[in-house]
Amino acid sequence: MTPKSRTGLYAAIRRDHRAGLSKRALMRNYGVGHPTVQQALTSP
Repeated sequence: MTPKSRTGLYAAIRRDHRAGLSKRALMRNYGVGHPTVQQALTSP
């Protein structure tokens, strides 16, 4: 399930990254590009 808001998406990406998913897996799972994943992981 893909979150509807950017805040929800970023939170989901950070949660899954803490759980051990790679950046590539996050891009595939959420249908986003590398810049989006990077921004999610670096934003507070």
